[in-house]
Amino acid sequence: MAYRPYDRIWRAGDAASGLVSLDTLKAHLRVTSDDENEIITSYGDAAVLHVEAHTQRLLSQRSCTLSLPNLPVGKRPIELPGGDVASLTSVFADGVEITGGTVIGSSPALLIPSDDWPAVTGDGYPVTITYIAGLAVVPAGLKHAVLLIAGELYERRSEGVDGPIGRAMVSAEYLMAPHRIRPAT
Repeated sequence: MAYRPYDRIWRAGDAASGLVSLDTLKAHLRVTSDDENEIITSYGDAAVLHVEAHTQRLLSQRSCTLSLPNLPVGKRPIELPGGDVASLTSVFADGVEITGGTVIGSSPALLIPSDDWPAVTGDGYPVTITYIAGLAVVPAGLKHAVLLIAGELYERRSEGVDGPIGRAMVSAEYLMAPHRIRPAT
């Protein structure tokens, strides 16, 4: 079972704007004027964030920091949020760098130490793991989910929150499901 404490703090760099281009969004929405470019772009960005939150997978590669209150015992792997890990930058515990770890998998990615994890004595969050995570190539299904969600936001922008869930959102859920990361067991 992978180590995944509830009191961890995870931060990812800002999402890349324009994962789906404005032209692609406008074509999907069948919008030809430039009058609503700003709002359409913001709906696209919001849709990307929704897909990332739902799948627990970053759609673009960016720097991530995982802060932990301690380390597991022995060689128990640590679950790294964000999906595919392109590279491990550093692992520090109590201000001392730990080397020799290996990252495997992506659903979720696991950091496995070469030796037993050291005991941590610091207060707060003395363990900091930095890495680059996210998809290098976004699968078509996730791009289509972004388009469907952005379209739903655009179409419902003036309706109340209590409206029924649109077919587009249900379709987006189906497109995202195969890419969703579940906690390691």
